[in-house]
Formats: sequence, C-alpha cells, structure tokens
Amino acid sequence: MAAAGAEGLLIDVAGARSASAVKEHDQGSQRYWKRTEKRQWVLAYFIGNAILYASRAAMPVCVPAIAKEFSWDKTVSGSVLSVFFWGYASTQVLGGYLSDRFGGEVISMVAAVGWSTITLLYPQLLYLFSSHDTCIRFVILCRILHGACQGMHYPSFTSLLAHRIRDTERALAYSIVSAGSLFGALLMGCFGSIVLVHLGWHTVFYVTGVVGLLWAAVMRIFFVSRRNIVSIKSLNGSNEEKKRPHMPWRILCRKTAFLSAIVAHVCNNNLFFIMFSWMPTYFHETYPDQKGWIFNVVPWLVSMPGSVLSGWIADSLIRKGTNVTLTRKMVEIVGMGGPVVCLLLTDYTNSFVMALMAVSMGMFSQAFHNSGVLVIPQDIAPSFAGAVFGVMNMLGAIPGVVGVYLAGHILELTGSWAAVFHLTAAINTFGLLVFLVYGSAERIV
Repeated sequence: MAAAGAEGLLIDVAGARSASAVKEHDQGSQRYWKRTEKRQWVLAYFIGNAILYASRAAMPVCVPAIAKEFSWDKTVSGSVLSVFFWGYASTQVLGGYLSDRFGGEVISMVAAVGWSTITLLYPQLLYLFSSHDTCIRFVILCRILHGACQGMHYPSFTSLLAHRIRDTERALAYSIVSAGSLFGALLMGCFGSIVLVHLGWHTVFYVTGVVGLLWAAVMRIFFVSRRNIVSIKSLNGSNEEKKRPHMPWRILCRKTAFLSAIVAHVCNNNLFFIMFSWMPTYFHETYPDQKGWIFNVVPWLVSMPGSVLSGWIADSLIRKGTNVTLTRKMVEIVGMGGPVVCLLLTDYTNSFVMALMAVSMGMFSQAFHNSGVLVIPQDIAPSFAGAVFGVMNMLGAIPGVVGVYLAGHILELTGSWAAVFHLTAAINTFGLLVFLVYGSAERIV
C-alpha cells in the first residue's frame, strides 16, 4: 500500500510537472511573433531606420549651404556636426534599460517623436536669434538633443527583436533592419541632394521631419498597443530574472579580446563618422562643378552589398572549418585596411571620377566591419552580447564628437583634406593592428 501510495504520489508530481512544462511552453510560444507579424515589424523598423538615418544625414548634406548662408567657418561646422554624438552616446544604456522595462516599440516611438520634431524645426531654430554666437550655441544644444533622441533607437529595437524573435531567426531580422540605415543614408544622399538644389536646404529638414512624425504615428496606431507592450517580467518570468547571472565586467575588462575589439571599433567609427559627416563638404569644395546627388549617393549605394557580401563570406569560411578568430581577422583586414588604402589614394588624383571611385570602394570595404569586430560580442560573450555591444557602441560614439570636430579644426588651420585623410588612415591602421595582434573570437563567458 505504501509503495502504491508513493507511486501515485510520483505520478501526481510528474503529471503536475508535465502540466507546468506545457504551460511554460505555451507561454514561451506566445512571446514570439508569428511569421506574418515578424515580417510586418521587421519592415516597419527597416523603414524606421531609414528615416532615422536620413534625419541624421540631413545636416551633413545641408551644412555646406547652411555654412555659406550663416558664414560658418570649418570649426563651427565641425562643432555642429560633432556634438550630435555627445547626445547619441549618452542615451545608449538608458535606451536599453527603458526598452527592457516598457517595451522597445514604445521607446523607439517616443524617441522618434523627439528626433523628428527637432529635425522639422531646424530651419526655424537657425533664424530664432539675431546674435550669431547665440544662434550657434542654441543649434549646438538642439544637435545634442537630436543625438540623445536617436541614441535610444538602436537599443530599443535591439531589445524588442531579442525578446520577440527566436534565436534561429534573429540574425536575418537584425541584418534586414540594420540595412535600413544604409538605405536611409542613400535616400538622403539622392533625394536630399535633389531637394537641396531645387527647393533649398530648409525643405530637406521639413520633409524628413514630417516623414519621421508620420512613422511614429503609424507605429502608435498599428503597432504599439497593450498587447504589444511586453515587459521583461512577463517575457522571462520572475524566477528566470532572479536566476540571471550578473554581467561579468571584471572578467571581460581583463581580457585583451574584449579590449582590442573596443579599440578597433572606436578607430573604425572614427573613419566612418568623419566620412559620413565631411564627405559631402569634401566633394563640394574639391569638385564644385559636380552634381551633389552623385557623390552623396554612390558611396552608400555600394556599401549595402559590401555589408551583405562580408556576412556571406564570413559564414562560408566558418562552415568550411576556418577558425572563427582567423575568419574575423581576415574580414577585418578588408574592413579596416581597405578604407586606409582608398583614403590615401584620394590624395593622388585630381579626377572627380577617380576620387569618387576611391571613396566608394572605401565605404564598400568599410562595410566588412559588420562581419568582423561587430560580431565579436556574440563570439566572446553570447549570453551578454547585447550589453557588450552596448558598451562598445557607447565608446564607439566618442569619435563622432572628437574625430569630426578635430577634422573641422584641421581643415580650418591647414585647409588640407590630405591632412585629415592621412590622420584618419593612421588611426584606422592602429586599430587594425591592435585587433590583429590581440583580437580573439574565443568565448570568454
């Protein structure tokens, strides 16, 4: 009888565990989007990223015309362009924290209202004060706020996709959404340049700001609702949250693999942000008779396939048995070494076509960085990849301030684009060498 009772108790316990497991499985299934939902959300954020980057690129595209109208020198232009990244770096961690708490879709929507409104108001803000110095200070403040609003966007959609898409489907979704950034830069380079020539720089900001507000409205009406807002507690359960290990920062910060990835990312971003911010001015001043839409479009047009190609090459090498660390370094040689060669080539040509080809190939090869250092967080700390990448991206935003401003200061003092390109190439070479010597894709935690 005792044995039978014990057996019955075991059956009851097993049954309870089985029922609990089924319940947990059902709850887990509900956390992920269905195929149709996933396509809708990915498309929505692809468009959102495109608009966000168009908003970010509006000032670099328009700054030559604005500087001419308001008599800005290179130092002022560099300050206006660079301070954006002070705000951008300051809200990376905050954006991730708020997104985990209140839902990434909510934070990205609210942030979009902020950066779209500022974009829309830029033309009015520039005429708000009669004092030249006061006007510059106020525009700089608005640029910082603009960057702060945009700084919340990437952590918000990263948090959202991490919670709502299965691990096996997440990479493709991330790559599609991220491609929206390059597409936005391409759109601004093409249509923004055309609007700038025919309708003036004011219209560039007006159109971009209105489109951003429309995207935020669409997100609010069709996507953001009570059933979409998912908190960390409801997604993972309180028990799982309690069991989640703390981020092992002490271990990571002592590893050269992590530190070298940060150095390489900072150096690469220095090149990217300088090219992003100053490339329109370089072509406008060096080749004033050429059409702006050409040099504002072609480099971004070729960078998109470069990003996709780098991912395909890296995955193919790893599938064939190539060591992951070796693969990342081979890809990064193209991603950081290629732009160095191309930048130096611009100093040896007076031809617009050759300069455009050099810059375009530099941007094409720079896109390989997406499958090199940027994947290292997933290699060395897969359970904490989001946090590791967040720190890398926060520090990687610093060159957006220092590098872009320093480039403007050098141009003001020397008037030499070669000096800017040579210094940028040297910094990128240093970052590449550090990664080649100390970098590793071996798992740390």
